[in-house]
Amino acid sequence: MKRLCVFAHWDRDNIIDRYVIYYLKALREVCQTIIFVSDSDLDSKELSKLDGIADYKIAGRHGEYDFGSYKRGFSLIQNSGLDFDELLWVNDSCYGPFYSLKSLFEKMEKEKCDFWGLTEWNFCPVCKNGIYTLKVDNFHIQTYFINFKKNVTNSTAFNNFINSITSLPNKNEIVINYEVGLSKILFDSKFVGKVMFHDKNSSCNTPLDNAIIKIHDFKFPLLKTNLLKNEYLTQTKIDKIINSVCKQINYDKELISCHTKRMRERIPKPNFYRKVRYKLLRNCSYITKYRVILFEKALFKVANFIFFNKLKKF
Repeated sequence: MKRLCVFAHWDRDNIIDRYVIYYLKALREVCQTIIFVSDSDLDSKELSKLDGIADYKIAGRHGEYDFGSYKRGFSLIQNSGLDFDELLWVNDSCYGPFYSLKSLFEKMEKEKCDFWGLTEWNFCPVCKNGIYTLKVDNFHIQTYFINFKKNVTNSTAFNNFINSITSLPNKNEIVINYEVGLSKILFDSKFVGKVMFHDKNSSCNTPLDNAIIKIHDFKFPLLKTNLLKNEYLTQTKIDKIINSVCKQINYDKELISCHTKRMRERIPKPNFYRKVRYKLLRNCSYITKYRVILFEKALFKVANFIFFNKLKKF
């Protein structure tokens, strides 16, 4: 099986962090070719970190998020005539892997499907009157780790999708058009997609608790980096989480610790109202939390409209 990986990268400080290097080395176990595409301005010193790890390196700001990097990687594949049986898309939004990826691919090679991912998501943002609300039960396979067989990548539907990728105004539009859009296009084209890990039966309300349980009980290989960027988490709490995640797992916890500390340097502390809201909603479901935030946005928008119009008369 000849598998090719396009790895999408972005870093605020224009560096390739150590956890990314570890991830790429682990991908070498299941991929014969790795194309590293960064949406950051990386200098030659940073790119040299990939020597012997990535076969191709592309770096430079394009502003099209991960999908812009996937597009550039796929273009390189076509222009270079690289041969492959499967195409894997991965981005740098996760720590890990905590377990070998070989068993995942061995299991999914036996499945009758055209493409597969680690997880699904059942929510999609929808814009109404300038405010993004949430649509439930909009199933799609998440693209931070997604594998395609060649019949998919050779299809007109997939190629039209890739060629349509461009810069969009915000992340919500990226999710609507590309994250959700890709699954819809492939399902509409009668391709069979499957998911390896499901969250529907989880009893956890918080994504972080759910993630830790999946890692330990179901050998889920990754941890999303944004779960440790939560403004309400203290460094002591984060250290406990990192120790819990890495307990009995052969993974250097400093890879997570160093990155989270760097990322959290610019995270503002929450005000009193946000702290109270967090405590009240801490054990509520994801959809409840999201709806409360959307209600707040709508309320502030109405209040701004009323008071701003009154002030304009003076």
